[in-house]
Amino acid sequence: MRGSDGSNSSSKDDGDDRHGSISSSGGSNDSRGSSLSSSSNSYGSKGADVGSKKEGRRVKAGTRTNASMVDGDGERMIGSGRSRRHSISRIKRLVRQLLIELGEDPDREGLVDTPERVAEMYAEIFSGYTMDSELDVTFTEESDVVVAREIQFYSMCEHHILPFFGKVHIAYIPDGKVFGISKLVRLVEKYAKRLQIQERMTKQIADELEDKVKGVLVVVEGDHMCMRMRGVKNNSRILTIAYRGEFENRELREQILALLRDNSTRMYGI
Repeated sequence: MRGSDGSNSSSKDDGDDRHGSISSSGGSNDSRGSSLSSSSNSYGSKGADVGSKKEGRRVKAGTRTNASMVDGDGERMIGSGRSRRHSISRIKRLVRQLLIELGEDPDREGLVDTPERVAEMYAEIFSGYTMDSELDVTFTEESDVVVAREIQFYSMCEHHILPFFGKVHIAYIPDGKVFGISKLVRLVEKYAKRLQIQERMTKQIADELEDKVKGVLVVVEGDHMCMRMRGVKNNSRILTIAYRGEFENRELREQILALLRDNSTRMYGI
């Protein structure tokens, strides 16, 4: 998805433009954005001072550590162990402050535990930053084409931090070895469980498989809440495609795409 300002976020992990990638949509996004303005109210004294600077040595924002990514204050984001607990504690304070800025009472019954719930949820839905897809788990086996259809995914649009979700289809031509089936699911989760856009996620999945197989084709179908809940409020679904290696061959690619379009479990035309 594109942001409300029409820009497309860049990523170090983005796929090479030399490879094929296609995206299509049945509708367009509204260019109108939304913003949250700061305001003070009777709960302001209870909130965390989210603007304070941290003392001591700072680590460059956006750099990666062994377990996680480092944020703008030089603190580890959601990872594991002690760093994970530290990150969750900061997120709780930030969510509490957000409730205050929205004009809510963070101490009322329905919201008193909300910051902790949100922090724990973020630890789960953004765990892809530290996830290992385990694609080194392979088995020696000859096969012409392997297709994994309808891998369910849930992700968060980085432009509005709203969910998008759907299905991923992966087809690959093995190079003498096949992957453990669950590893393809882990690969999808690695790139879905983070702030993301569908176009980038599609390319990232294909890029990680590219040098391990003779050819790979990735198709992603997504429903985007940032388009359904706000802006144009349209129910269009987004389809993105990325292909590498032997799937540069149009005839082979179209044969697999035709298979994926068949909603039955039988493999026609192969």
